[in-house]
Amino acid sequence: MLKSYGEALKKTLAADYINSEDNLRYTEWKKTFVLFPKETISGNKIWLTKAFKRQRWLHIEPPQFPVDHFNKTEYATFDEIFNLKMRNGRRS
Repeated sequence: MLKSYGEALKKTLAADYINSEDNLRYTEWKKTFVLFPKETISGNKIWLTKAFKRQRWLHIEPPQFPVDHFNKTEYATFDEIFNLKMRNGRRS
């Protein structure tokens, strides 16, 4: 038996999974050199420096958007990755 109404919704609605954080997939952070200006995950502009890069995509995409609409390359500095891991308390 389900403990709450929220658990029942998670088990029955596919829309909950499509719009949830569990639907996001990431590659590992890889160190790279940023030659041209890029925007980091915190909104800062970086260039001519070493940074980290990863790919982000959705496991199951919402049907109303074009294919690969949510695919994105993310850039971050070491400090931003450290703050992200400390704030979330989970692997990201």
